[in-house]
Amino acid sequence: MKSIVFFNNKGGVGKTTFAYHIGFALEQMGKRVLFVDADPQCNLSSHLCDDEIISKEWGINGNSIYKAVEPIVLGSGDINFVEPYRVPGRNIWVFVGDLLLSDFEMELTSAWTQLLAGMERGFRITSAIYRVIMNFCRKQNIDYVFIDIGPNMGALNRAILLGCDNYFIPVVPDMFSLRGMQNIGRAFASWIINFQNSLIRAKIMEFDCIMGVPKFSGYVLQQFNKYRKKETKAFKNWSNQIPQIINEYIVGPLTENELEKYDLVQDLDDYKFAEFKNYNSLIPLAQDAQKPIFELTSKDGVIGGHISYVRDCKKEFEDISHRFIELI
Repeated sequence: MKSIVFFNNKGGVGKTTFAYHIGFALEQMGKRVLFVDADPQCNLSSHLCDDEIISKEWGINGNSIYKAVEPIVLGSGDINFVEPYRVPGRNIWVFVGDLLLSDFEMELTSAWTQLLAGMERGFRITSAIYRVIMNFCRKQNIDYVFIDIGPNMGALNRAILLGCDNYFIPVVPDMFSLRGMQNIGRAFASWIINFQNSLIRAKIMEFDCIMGVPKFSGYVLQQFNKYRKKETKAFKNWSNQIPQIINEYIVGPLTENELEKYDLVQDLDDYKFAEFKNYNSLIPLAQDAQKPIFELTSKDGVIGGHISYVRDCKKEFEDISHRFIELI
């Protein structure tokens, strides 16, 4: 099993949409996929489930991701090993998100202090969501886990990112998206070094503990426009700057000093993993149908020129999925 996060400190870069589509594309190739919505905004859950399902998972007997950590928040015990919702007819499962997950962030903040002191409780709480994921993945032989998180550097995202195997950075070619990358490498380097030093001081722990060695595996260029198969001028101006930003602010901090031994950076030409073009009006159609764009049909409102876009998207994600499997 491999766990993957798409992350940028800037919102609106299409991380949820891309994770959703590559997950479905991999499932079409015969893989077993688990989605985890660890973003209190719950956008991924809305992609996958209707309101009735989400409401049920939030209920007293529900299995949202918050329900898994609720005993920790309430001070009544350790995690609940809840079962995720299975998408009907698919080898796709989802731990539905929950707005109350923000309450768990406060627990994670104090747990980090305990973790830095080498205390087992700090490691247990920081690894809580990871332990829930691992428990289910073993039972269902999951191939890939895609974890959706919000665009911030808070305690919840720190715990998720330190527990993942690989992370990608989605980028929209504009000034704000590029700016959002400039503190990622520095923050990650600090987290990793502090975690690894604390792990050395801690005693052997007999539970699934995060390893704290996420691997940067490239960036995804999203929402770019093309005219006659060439990027439009405005987008090209910003996209040309991305490799330098990646090198300076992501790769640089992650390959300095003792971090070199963790082999954090995947060997890619200019670190670009994939491109995901702007499908404009097809995205809301896909959200309404709770399908990826490449599975839309005329019954979902696809007509005229949109039909060729659906075919393009299918071919695009077939190629991306093969590249993803080779890389990961």
